[in-house]
Amino acid sequence: MKTSLFLVMGLAGVVLAQAPMPEPKTAIVPRMDAQIKIDGALDEQPWQKAARLTPFGRNDATTPARVATEVRVWYDQAALYLGWICEDRDIQATFTQHDSRFWEEEVVEFFVTSGPLDRYFELQWNPLGGTFDAIIANDLGPDGASRQFKGDWSYTAESSTSAVKVEGSVQDSSDRDTRWTVEARIPFADLKVRAPASGDVWRGSFYRFNRDRDGEPEALSWSSTIFPGFHQPARFGYLRFAGAPSVSR
Repeated sequence: MKTSLFLVMGLAGVVLAQAPMPEPKTAIVPRMDAQIKIDGALDEQPWQKAARLTPFGRNDATTPARVATEVRVWYDQAALYLGWICEDRDIQATFTQHDSRFWEEEVVEFFVTSGPLDRYFELQWNPLGGTFDAIIANDLGPDGASRQFKGDWSYTAESSTSAVKVEGSVQDSSDRDTRWTVEARIPFADLKVRAPASGDVWRGSFYRFNRDRDGEPEALSWSSTIFPGFHQPARFGYLRFAGAPSVSR
């Protein structure tokens, strides 16, 4: 198990100690055969039976988040489905162009790989419906921490679809907002893999930047990386795919 270093203050002075890192989180992703409309509402039956990933906390695992975040996940024979529910008192976003630098504003992010940890997909969605997609190559050190990474922004998840629903107003701090939700369908073909079989385990994680106009920016995660930044694939969670599909209408 990897360890992290911290300082302990005592009568004898400063002592360098080691503490075990928490294991990355695990989610069981159910399979369902269902037809849904991608409209950002998350009001259809499959979303009630989906895996629910919550709570999200500060990515450095030091303090709780100011707002709640939940991700719902399920899959069928053709695609992975993600539903984000982001409580947000002051929704802030201006970017709309594909592959903008959404992480400089408010955004949710999904990193995933079915293979080696040094190559993975990065997908993003913001409150204005903007999307980002890239393939990341990451140079990992002996301790698993990222030494350097670079993205192939020429990649596009061409068949993926998504929709956003906002309860409040975007880029208007004069009122109090409630939340924004994202509904996304990601075909396995866009991830360049076949549909997972029962028992397959992928590595992936879910992140969010929350930025109120007058508040400290929050880098939030479902499974904390501990190491600085989100691009720490050794700390990705485990996505374990369940077996025979259930039928949901």
